[in-house]
Amino acid sequence: MAAPLLLTGASGRVARLLLPALSDRPLRLLDRTAPADPSEVPAGAEVLTGELTDRALLARAVDGVDAVVHLAGDPSPTATWDDLRGPNVDGFAALLGAASEHGVRRVVHASSVHAMGRYEASGRVPVDPTWAPAPCCPYGATKAFDEAVAGVFSHRWGLSTIGLRLGATVPAPTVRSQLRGWLGPEDLRDLVTRALQTPVVAGVYPAVSGAEHPHWDLRLAADDLGYVPRLDSRDHAAAVEDDGTDVATCPPPDPVG
Repeated sequence: MAAPLLLTGASGRVARLLLPALSDRPLRLLDRTAPADPSEVPAGAEVLTGELTDRALLARAVDGVDAVVHLAGDPSPTATWDDLRGPNVDGFAALLGAASEHGVRRVVHASSVHAMGRYEASGRVPVDPTWAPAPCCPYGATKAFDEAVAGVFSHRWGLSTIGLRLGATVPAPTVRSQLRGWLGPEDLRDLVTRALQTPVVAGVYPAVSGAEHPHWDLRLAADDLGYVPRLDSRDHAAAVEDDGTDVATCPPPDPVG
């Protein structure tokens, strides 16, 4: 029997969109809360409940696991440092440590376009994923840290880590600001599947669907992962609400003085 895959943040919105792509393998699901609707739990999946900072729980979660898809964390661009540190920084570092100690092959982790948001806010687009991180908010800064610490685990201890800078991961864009940073369900599933299978040992890639005048350069994702979006936000452009901006990340702050 194949080794299980661990999915963290398994009760969250993104995980619910992703799970149909993982149904053909044994699953271990971890979240801080139990699933609100048990019927959404795939048949045969093992469910664990608790915090990523619980070292005993983490050891149990990664034991015998082949790979991890890490979606847990606080995704709010308006969250404070105090809100973000536990789930986004301490929890992820602890997960990487446990994965490395227990011989996990690969961790695919959810980063965010907010880790590069200052480029988009200043109009320097399309954003090249090889540029230095330039987060636009505390949330984006925690994701930039996650990318860095994952790279350390790959470099120092051989743990394969693939970061995906998720855009607005919803079934369809609903406002204009999502059009150039939307990640649709089909593309989310394709990207994660490719990230689990790629021979690349470590990397970080933008994770968005197609768009008119794109803000995120997908050439590296195409070269390393073979990713070409199947979805395009232009198919939804006529139906979205105009919220007054084309920027998917945090807008630049108001001038001082």
